Amino acid sequence: MNPVPGSRPNPVLLRYLAGQESLEKAATELAEQVKRTSHRTQGDVPSHPVPSGSGVSAYEFSQGDLRKVRLLFARVEAMLEPFRRELINKSAREYLKSAGDSAFDHAVRLLANDVTATLGEQHVPVVWSIAGDVRQLDYGDPTSKCVEDVQQYFQDTFVDTTWPACPRHPNHPLDFAGGSWRCPRDGVVAAPLGALTPRSGDAV
Repeated sequence: MNPVPGSRPNPVLLRYLAGQESLEKAATELAEQVKRTSHRTQGDVPSHPVPSGSGVSAYEFSQGDLRKVRLLFARVEAMLEPFRRELINKSAREYLKSAGDSAFDHAVRLLANDVTATLGEQHVPVVWSIAGDVRQLDYGDPTSKCVEDVQQYFQDTFVDTTWPACPRHPNHPLDFAGGSWRCPRDGVVAAPLGALTPRSGDAV
């Protein structure tokens, strides 16, 4: 591994790669770092398990290192899941307390329908949570921002890396534009927001 001059790699990761810390100990330390960082940033849990500013990306890893890093990140993700779920459920409840009949809230309910149909009801709190975050900020098109963030969350956390999958080309996700899900290859409308259906073989 060759560090870029001036970089500050995460010492936990380096100790783990050097064999100075076990997988379990390193994962526990990194998970705690993420939790502390998320508390300082009002509860947001990054989808990437290494805290920002760690400088990890400044290093070139060997194939053996990459395998160990993947194992570590998978373990950190498993440790963070209950914490992440708790934060999501809390912010989802806060959104639902004040959700009304605005155009944005209506679109959020349609998005929740799509998540229920394609991924399962257990993932709907993610929609409410992200909707609450989006509503607090000044976006010209909050609906598109909410859809984009929900889509990114499910892809980044590997719930479904092609969510929502194009029914005609299931190896890539649909785009959202003009109130509908569209194939990014040809722009054909796959379904209006709220009208997605499960893919063949999906278990929801």
